[in-house]
Amino acid sequence: MCHNDFYSNFVPKFYKMIRNSLLILFCFYLSPALSNELEKGMFALEMEDYDRALYYLSFEAVQGNATAQYNLGLMYKDGIGVDKDYKEALGWFTLGSDNGHMLSKYALGLLYYHGKGTSLNFNKAMNLFLDASFMGHPASQINIGNMYYFGQGVGKNFPKAHMWWSIAKEKGVEAAFSNLIMIESKMSESQIIEAQKLYNNCQKTTLPKC
Repeated sequence: MCHNDFYSNFVPKFYKMIRNSLLILFCFYLSPALSNELEKGMFALEMEDYDRALYYLSFEAVQGNATAQYNLGLMYKDGIGVDKDYKEALGWFTLGSDNGHMLSKYALGLLYYHGKGTSLNFNKAMNLFLDASFMGHPASQINIGNMYYFGQGVGKNFPKAHMWWSIAKEKGVEAAFSNLIMIESKMSESQIIEAQKLYNNCQKTTLPKC
């Protein structure tokens, strides 16, 4: 039984290790397509070669590459190839956010929203979600709607929650559809009319002015 368990567990891992090693060897040393450290780091991350990913992404991140900063943040947030460290993730997401990286703003907002790696701060979370939403990030728009719905860092406001979920609905976000059905069952007729006005006015201007 032990003998069979050894082969059933070890052999697949062995072949995966050999496959990944050959792919990495080919792409890093033979392929001209991987022309910079970011591409090498991203490929290593995909191939689960985390030591190499950490090396190349760190190299690019300290040079100010926002995409590398974001992916390093993800590695530390989720414990991918490194020990999970929300404070370290916070630092990399902050750098990426300061460099105008949309996904870094969203990820940083989530850390402030949940109080991971830092103190819970709904105001900072809201501002980061707003920044990301203005860049077209639908999940941030959902979260802004959530915060207006629950009154987190802002006054509870069903019409504004409805407006933000309606904006996310334009992007086909499934959660927006169910959220709108739910909130409309709790809104008065006048609140629904107000929400429609807010949404219509938003369509006539740029998103940051909504």
